[in-house]
Amino acid sequence: MDEAFELINNDVELALDIFNDLLGLEPENIELLNGKASALIRLEKFDEAEETINKSLLIDENPTALLNKGVVLKYKKEYQSALKFFNRAVQLNPDLNSIVFIFKKEIIDLIDDSIFTYNSFSENVNEFIKMGIYYRECMNYCDAFDCFNRAITEDPSCNASVMPLVEEVKTLLFNEFMFHTPDFESENVSDLRIEFIRALLIEENPQDALAIIDLILKRDAEDLNALNFKGCILFLFEKYSQSIDCFDKCLEIDEEYFYALFNKGMVLRIMNKLDEALICFDALLNESGYGDKAEKYKIETLEKIKIID
Repeated sequence: MDEAFELINNDVELALDIFNDLLGLEPENIELLNGKASALIRLEKFDEAEETINKSLLIDENPTALLNKGVVLKYKKEYQSALKFFNRAVQLNPDLNSIVFIFKKEIIDLIDDSIFTYNSFSENVNEFIKMGIYYRECMNYCDAFDCFNRAITEDPSCNASVMPLVEEVKTLLFNEFMFHTPDFESENVSDLRIEFIRALLIEENPQDALAIIDLILKRDAEDLNALNFKGCILFLFEKYSQSIDCFDKCLEIDEEYFYALFNKGMVLRIMNKLDEALICFDALLNESGYGDKAEKYKIETLEKIKIID
C-alpha cells in the first residue's frame, strides 16, 4: 500500500494498478479506496474518482473522502456542493483546515467576483451583499445569511446572482449543527440509515433524506438521532418552526440530549429570536463537548443584541 501512495506523484498509472489489485483483496478498505480516488483525480478521471469516493463514504463518513469529493466537485465546477464537502471534512478533521482554506478561497473568489462583474444592482443591494460577504469572512454566518436574504428581498431580480451565496452560507450553518454520525464499522446500522446517509451525502438530496428519516420515525417515533437529523434538514428548507418542534420533542424525551438544545439555539438565532437563543446557549456553557461552540454563539448573539439596542 505504501508503495502505491509513493507512486502517485511519480507514476500515477502504476499506482492506480496497485490500488486496484489491493482492492481486489480488500474491497472495503477505506484507505485503499481513498488512494485510488486520489490517483483518478490526478488522471482527471473525475467520474470514476467520484464513484470510488462514494463507496468510501458509504463505508464510513471519513474526512479524506469528503476532501476528495470536494476536489472532484471543484474541478466539475459544482462549487456549492464542493464547499459543502470541504466544510464537512474540516468539521471532522480540523487538521485539514489549511489545505481546505486554499480550495475554498479559490471557489469563493470565483462566486464573489461574478456577482459584481456581471451585474449592476442598486446601492442598497450592493451594500447588503458586501456586508454579507464581510460577515461570512468573519464566520458570522447568521448575519451573512440575513444580509444575503435582505438583498433578495430588496431587489428580487438579484435572486439568481445572490442565491449561490445564500446556499453557501446555509451549508456553513448546517455544518455548525451538532448530531450523531453513525460509525458503520462499530455500530449496527440499519439499511434505512445507510439509505439516509446515501441521500444526504452522496446524492445530495435532502428531500429524499427527509423522506427516509420519516420512515425511520414511523418505526420508532422517539428515535432521538433521527428526530435531531430531521430538525437539521428542515432548516435547509427554511421550515424553522417545524425544525424547532423536532428539537423540542428530542428534549421532551431526554432533557440532556444536548445536540438538540444547541441546534434549537442555532435556529432561534437564525430567526433573530435572540433572547430565546441565548437561553439555549447559556444552558450549554458548562457541558463538556458543547461549551466552546455555545460560548462562540452566545458572544455573537450578545453582540447582535447590542447593535439592535
